[in-house]
Amino acid sequence: MTKNSAKGDKQQKQQSDNKGITRKPGTSVTEWIVAGISSVALLAVLSYLVLDGLSGRNGTAQIVVLPLEVAATEGGYVVEFAAANRAGQSVAAVEIKGELRSGDEVVEESSATLDYIPQKSQRKGALIFRRNPEAHDLRLFASGYSEP
Repeated sequence: MTKNSAKGDKQQKQQSDNKGITRKPGTSVTEWIVAGISSVALLAVLSYLVLDGLSGRNGTAQIVVLPLEVAATEGGYVVEFAAANRAGQSVAAVEIKGELRSGDEVVEESSATLDYIPQKSQRKGALIFRRNPEAHDLRLFASGYSEP
């Protein structure tokens, strides 16, 4: 048997194996559908990132503090609060102060620090007073923060 006849046998075998398979040249419909869906998903992600980057997130933080619940304990009264950051800038080391007032006079003060309040979200905390907050005018406010 010569080299050429061995090659010829291999080629005939490959041709006979491939006779049952007919493949059209070009891209199939399934490939076009997958490509279209992928393109739409990519455009959606890119659009979101561009809009997010151009949005006004560099404004001043807007922190609103609201009392949630007052509970009596052995050491005094615990006032739970929610501090909401309604602006587009995250803040850190947020100082929350509470005052018990009787008319114009501040009867008692308390403060707490929240580590971090992300943009457009809220965090909860508590202040502790010795006097009953329900017997006085309770005022809660943010007195300072730093940029993270």
